[in-house]
Amino acid sequence: MAEAALLLVTIKIGIAVGAETLHYARSVAKLSENMTLIRNDLQLIRAFIKETERRALTDGVTETWTGQVRRLAYDMEDIVDQFMYVVGKHHQKGSWWSYVKKIVKKPQYLFTLGEIATGLKKINRALTHLKQNRDWTQPIASKNIDGVTEFGKLSKFEIIALWGMGGIGKSTLVSNVFRTEASNFEFHAWVSVSQSYKLDDIWRRMLKEIYSKDKKEFDAEKMTCRELQDELKELLKIRQYLIILDDVWTAEDLRKIKEVLVDAKMGSRIILTTRSEEVASIAHDGCRIKVEPLEEEDAWRLFCRKAFPSTENHVCPLALQECGKSIVERCDGLPLALVAIGSLLSLKAQNVADWKLCDAQLISDLHKNENPSRVEKILNLSYKYLPDYLKSCFLYCTMFPEDHMIHRKRLIRLWVAQGFVEQIGNCSLEDVVEGYLTQLVQRSMLHVVERNSFNRIR
Repeated sequence: MAEAALLLVTIKIGIAVGAETLHYARSVAKLSENMTLIRNDLQLIRAFIKETERRALTDGVTETWTGQVRRLAYDMEDIVDQFMYVVGKHHQKGSWWSYVKKIVKKPQYLFTLGEIATGLKKINRALTHLKQNRDWTQPIASKNIDGVTEFGKLSKFEIIALWGMGGIGKSTLVSNVFRTEASNFEFHAWVSVSQSYKLDDIWRRMLKEIYSKDKKEFDAEKMTCRELQDELKELLKIRQYLIILDDVWTAEDLRKIKEVLVDAKMGSRIILTTRSEEVASIAHDGCRIKVEPLEEEDAWRLFCRKAFPSTENHVCPLALQECGKSIVERCDGLPLALVAIGSLLSLKAQNVADWKLCDAQLISDLHKNENPSRVEKILNLSYKYLPDYLKSCFLYCTMFPEDHMIHRKRLIRLWVAQGFVEQIGNCSLEDVVEGYLTQLVQRSMLHVVERNSFNRIR
């Protein structure tokens, strides 16, 4: 379906930009040029989708991505139809344009050329985002994800552990597996354990996720810890389930949780992430995966992807390579650190002086005799470089539980209500706060879970 939508829109773009009349107006010719570039990208994506279908490589993540591509193709088709009508509406009957208009849908409202140009910019941003997503979030995933999904094919109950230092990408790897495999289980839930957890909160979160899938109303707030445990046991003993326990700190924590997650002999899975080898040892034999730091080449590639998001193939300028590789070396192959520092540098001028200043600050922070880990110090550097107005907005987000998902509209309303947003010229407060959100995302301080077809955060 996506492949067919892409084929149709690329044909339409070819017809639209092939008209001789486009050469008569500079503004129209520029739109034509932009559509040609978009068509080239869509043709490559179409070829990729055809190849994945031919080789039967589709999975849950790929299907979601393909659905986003299809919606983007429909949006682009609407813009092409607008373009054809606006450019051709003054041509006489019997002209080339009168035949072209027979193959397009008549728009309900006609846009100006300026509005069409704005639509093309949105399409281009969404297209860039889709191409980046196709790269699979982290280079480490391709090396480790097969091991996790392979364990998932076993028929007996299994506890699978991924362990390694903080910031190494354990949660990212497991989230890829969760998105792909969750639909294969009757019940599934993702729970962040963290250091300051409460058992009854864990049971509540599991039950809420399980019941939300069935769209059943469930009031867990008034239930005692024992009632929650009994309810959860009753559900899990008759169903196949997948439970993710993210960031388990001690073996005792895991033992307490495991007591309730019963083995119903139905091939259920518990996947946990931890920094502790002792915690990982509780997993079943053969189901322990140590996540290693990135190799030098992969680390450099990830850094460049974040530091130069708009550059073709994310190539680092020659003048910045020496300083850039020095910064990458200090990240010790930790993906979270590389993403944070790369995102920070993407917002700075691409000159050696600014990069050396950032490197010097990084050296100073890393050599301080304090408790935080290397990745925490690098994240702290990203926070230091935030403008004051963004610091307030970012700190406000710490009020929400770990891994809590919040909708864009709700978050920006809360920021406005707290007085964090300053009026800028004639811009509305909503426009200003949208800019705040974009900046925090660009700096990788907030993680975007979902975007619409125009690349806007949901």
